[in-house]
Amino acid sequence: MSNGPEDRGSDLRELFFETAAELLQQLNEEGLEMEQHPEDAEIIRHLRRTVHTLKGDSAACGFTELSELAHQLEDLLTPEMAEKHHNALAEIVLAAADIFGSMLAAYRGELPPPSGDEVRQRILELTGATVTQGEGPSVPARFTWSEYEQMVIQDALGNGETVYYIGFGIDAHCPVRAAAMQLIRNVLNESGRLLAIVPDQSTIAANVGIVEAAVSSSHEPEWLEKKCRIPSVVSSLVVTAAAPVVEDSADDVLGLFRDDDSEPAEPRVREAAPTAPRAARENAATEPSPGQTDSGAGGAFDTVLRVDTGKVDSLLNLVGELILAKSMLHQTVSDFDKRYPRDPLKVKFADALAFQARIINDLQKSVMKVRMVPVEQLFRRFPRVVRDLARSCGKEVALMLHGQETDLDKSILDMLAEPLTHLVRNAIDHGIESPGERIRAGKSAQGAVTLKAYHQGSQIVIEVTDDGRGIDKEKVVAKAIELGNLTQAEAGGLSEGQALNLVFHPGLSTADQVTAISGRGVGMDVVKNVVERLKGSVSIKVAQGKGTTFYLKVPLTLAIIQALLFRVGEKTYAVPLTSVVEIARVSRNDVHLVDQREVIQLREEVLSLVQLGYLGGKPARANRMFVVVITLGDQKFGLVVDRLVGEEELVMKALDDHLVATDLVSGASILGDGTVVLILNLPSVVARLGKIRVMGATA
Repeated sequence: MSNGPEDRGSDLRELFFETAAELLQQLNEEGLEMEQHPEDAEIIRHLRRTVHTLKGDSAACGFTELSELAHQLEDLLTPEMAEKHHNALAEIVLAAADIFGSMLAAYRGELPPPSGDEVRQRILELTGATVTQGEGPSVPARFTWSEYEQMVIQDALGNGETVYYIGFGIDAHCPVRAAAMQLIRNVLNESGRLLAIVPDQSTIAANVGIVEAAVSSSHEPEWLEKKCRIPSVVSSLVVTAAAPVVEDSADDVLGLFRDDDSEPAEPRVREAAPTAPRAARENAATEPSPGQTDSGAGGAFDTVLRVDTGKVDSLLNLVGELILAKSMLHQTVSDFDKRYPRDPLKVKFADALAFQARIINDLQKSVMKVRMVPVEQLFRRFPRVVRDLARSCGKEVALMLHGQETDLDKSILDMLAEPLTHLVRNAIDHGIESPGERIRAGKSAQGAVTLKAYHQGSQIVIEVTDDGRGIDKEKVVAKAIELGNLTQAEAGGLSEGQALNLVFHPGLSTADQVTAISGRGVGMDVVKNVVERLKGSVSIKVAQGKGTTFYLKVPLTLAIIQALLFRVGEKTYAVPLTSVVEIARVSRNDVHLVDQREVIQLREEVLSLVQLGYLGGKPARANRMFVVVITLGDQKFGLVVDRLVGEEELVMKALDDHLVATDLVSGASILGDGTVVLILNLPSVVARLGKIRVMGATA
């Protein structure tokens, strides 16, 4: 059964929203490039292609407001305009990207799109500077045709027909402006066969000053000029014969109106913009992908397949079930071996199990690679963020990016967007000094924010560094005491890391004044909460007067983890193996009380103990204990457990909030023997159980 028109339209729109997001990101990147290199004609050409593709795609989906605004922006993007007004033109491009994003959000939510009048007005103000007062066209244009229009024109030329390009300059004081387009269409249809016309709307917009057309006609050029000069409608006219050879460059039609001796413009094909970033396009041009032949450029696109993330998640879930089945089979073979230790079948079972395990492991790695995306997809949004924030704060800030090729699970990457945005905003608003203050401190006027990503074992580390004034530890502690987060006595025993971590408390801000960017004390707690939900940690390193670095550590994936299993009472628990530093065996005599909290000395370090026995009531006081040493950020703690079970590869299963109403557990898994294992949320466990005071002395 074939899909109906509604289904096809829905699929088309979903594809449009997906590609439009990439086009908007390109538009932002190319706008920033044009701001840095205003006279680069290649950047203008890429910008025009990007806007043209967005215009065509939005028109195909019926998004008229977006399509019309994109059309007006496309006409503005010429090398001549860039040369005369490069700063203003870059500002308009970035402003248009913002309003395009708002329009897309409205269309996706089936809401009325916001008005683009502000951008239209800026376009008119910019083009008005290039036009003499009175009559004449108000928007630069070219004889540029879509691929389909070019095909129609070339087909007519191939059949021996004479094709003319006709440019109409609309009188600025046209009394029947609303009907101008229809009058022009009527004249063109009387003159011959109309092949193409731009713009193609039935009525002409108030800010469109030029109409371009291609006509197949047997009349002479002089006859066409006389016929097409509509009184009080057309102020200027250009008629030129079309050449069968298509060039990639074209002269401005305005130039023809201004100079009668100039050469006629040649047509140019309007190209569709590729959706890959420029770096990817350049790499693709110089480094063919494996298997790519010289049969044509089109083969490069056959290697890319768009897959909905839900389908990948479903596939990964099935792989997780296979891993559970592998554990169950392994347990069964182990039981068989114990019952029949001399049975010759046990060798065949072991070989089959080893072969199955190898295949499942390869399958798991392959599926995980499908979910992995480069951090560059996240980092590429920040040049625009840094540029806008720096301007609003009156500061000069450069953004440095490192490790963009580092891969990370797509779901984790999406969740890190908000924390990283908060950190970058705070770095610019609070960390980076003003140009004058930096110069007085012996620094360059321009500050720097650095985003760096790299792998560390089975985790990924993202560093956010600024070269500003650094966080004032004393000011943070004083603010925390003022808010009642800790007492003066508690403040005296804080290490530097513990003092700096106070910035993650809700409502705590060291800003001297509240701005539209930051200073309300909300944001840093969001960073910590999101990272902890991702089973990660965040820590801070400060060099006073030189800058601050935030370290965000998150696992590569949340779907399948290596875990350490142990028993506390009658229950089995697990913690991510990446958080485990070592395992120690201590006696009760090694445990001491400091401020009514249990600690042990492990070599040169003093570790606070967390009695996991409180998870089930009251912990047992055995003479010998296992202590699992874990790390959270730059701090270490000791988890007291009853018995170790071992290491295991676990498939994470989310828990229904109605079944488990606690933040101490982040998920669950099932072992091969059917045992349910609860995976502990270490930050919450340490925060909750670590505060329990022990009354009385210990031996």
